[in-house]
Amino acid sequence: MPLAHAARLSPMQPETVWTLAGGEIAERCGARERRFPLAALKALHASPTGVVLNFPRARMAIPALTYGGGLRPLTRTSTFDPFLAALTQAAGLEAPKVRQHRAGSRLLGAMVWIMSLMGAGAIGLLAFAAVSGSWMLGVMLASRLVFVLILAAAVLPWLTRRPR
Repeated sequence: MPLAHAARLSPMQPETVWTLAGGEIAERCGARERRFPLAALKALHASPTGVVLNFPRARMAIPALTYGGGLRPLTRTSTFDPFLAALTQAAGLEAPKVRQHRAGSRLLGAMVWIMSLMGAGAIGLLAFAAVSGSWMLGVMLASRLVFVLILAAAVLPWLTRRPR
């Protein structure tokens, strides 16, 4: 009996089903199907949100997250953990070490860098406008940059939220 895991990657797409049988892993989404032999598996990277399988000429990402009714993301499906355990056993690998990291920590760091560079640009713009004698033009342009900074600062609290 083949072991399967299913997840909806997007509310608009059909459900994607990953099946593990006969030393192969198959990914089926609608009419499209991809098959890879587990003997050709080069690397397996696991995280709390899914697993990525690296094959010689392709990558396969298997998420643990799915969309439920009402377009709400569900955190983990009940079939992912047994599927991952069977996959590592069939591939002859040891259980992958799941790296725990804060959700959005990379994105948060990038966002802070972008915001600081935009702030420095606004200050530099004001300084160059003051030196050249077009103070009002500098204030108008810098105010637009600062407005984008305010919008970016409003988004920061939502970058570290975890799905329910």
